[in-house]
Amino acid sequence: MRPFFDPQPDPDGVTAMDMLVIEPVLGMGDGYVLNFSDRTFNAFVARHFNVDVTAPMYTGRGPSKANRLRALIYAFTPEAQAEVLQAFLNHRRTLEREHGMEPLEPGLAERYQAIVARLARDAADAPNLEIERFTDDATLNALADAIERDIAANAPHAALDRLHTYCMKKFAALSEAAGLAVVEHETLQGRAGRYMNALRQNGGLDEISHKIAKSTVQIFEQFNHVRNNNSLAHDNDLLKRAEGQYVLETVLSLLRFVRALDEKAFGR
Repeated sequence: MRPFFDPQPDPDGVTAMDMLVIEPVLGMGDGYVLNFSDRTFNAFVARHFNVDVTAPMYTGRGPSKANRLRALIYAFTPEAQAEVLQAFLNHRRTLEREHGMEPLEPGLAERYQAIVARLARDAADAPNLEIERFTDDATLNALADAIERDIAANAPHAALDRLHTYCMKKFAALSEAAGLAVVEHETLQGRAGRYMNALRQNGGLDEISHKIAKSTVQIFEQFNHVRNNNSLAHDNDLLKRAEGQYVLETVLSLLRFVRALDEKAFGR
């Protein structure tokens, strides 16, 4: 059976060449995965990764265990992919020790472990996408948790509507702390712009910071367009995964920059 390859795999994650190694190690021919039944496969994935692998996003290419495992692998970030591959390899090693399964050919095992090591290394070098919990607010925590779940599932493009709401709450909190009124139904760029004006008026920004602060408002105006036209806020076509990743990384890096400016200007 020819291996299934995602037509748009994450360039930093598992590749088509990797799958030529992964599939024979995990016994993925003819729709199977090692010695798993459907019931034990579902339970294994749920126990190790807290994922319902019978959900539609994992069965789009077919309901077989191998197809669902392929979908699971491609849905995850490199770090999570490394964890998935290691967990299934550990299961195979248990079968070899306790149930007489034929051991892996050493060269194949070495190539598989090299893939796991590369994925873990790539994840360690990934940009910081941590979502700051800047207040003890249940809605904020739910937003941050949902955004982080989309990041972990390698679906940053699906997080953009929630990220827009997160930014609105972030600039509301910054504005209130700076003594500014928070205007209901304000656009993101409008709220960010008023706060940036307060930063500039308070002084303490050097020329470069001033230019970046000014451009930040323009970027949030573009983000507002993306949110309205390319997110789950409405019945839109989502950005592609790579584009969504770029927008998410850009916005989060700007929020970290704004936080640094706020500390410099207001000492908090």
